[in-house]
Amino acid sequence: GGDDGDSTTADGDDDVAAVESTINTWLFEGDCGVMTDKFLEAQTFESNPERACELFETAYQEPQYTEDDVEISDVEVTGDKATAIVGGGGSNITSTYTLVREDGVWKIDAAELS
Repeated sequence: GGDDGDSTTADGDDDVAAVESTINTWLFEGDCGVMTDKFLEAQTFESNPERACELFETAYQEPQYTEDDVEISDVEVTGDKATAIVGGGGSNITSTYTLVREDGVWKIDAAELS
């Protein structure tokens, strides 16, 4: 912690923390409330958001790794959009997550292997 010399504002730090929290909630709780309808449809191939949420939460399985294993880096927030690199979890594969802020809440809009 502490000041490592970067020039993000306190507000920016809050956004970064919120983005990280959103990703962890999705990975470890399988909560479709942190997914945009677009991302939910991409994950389930179901266009009805309520049905897609049921499908997603039914199919969700807790990962075999812990939050300590997940590395979220390079979080960049630009207005109501953010990107983050997510890796770890026992593999050397990383994904680029795109998030959008909807009604003040960060939601995952896309996740692509990078």
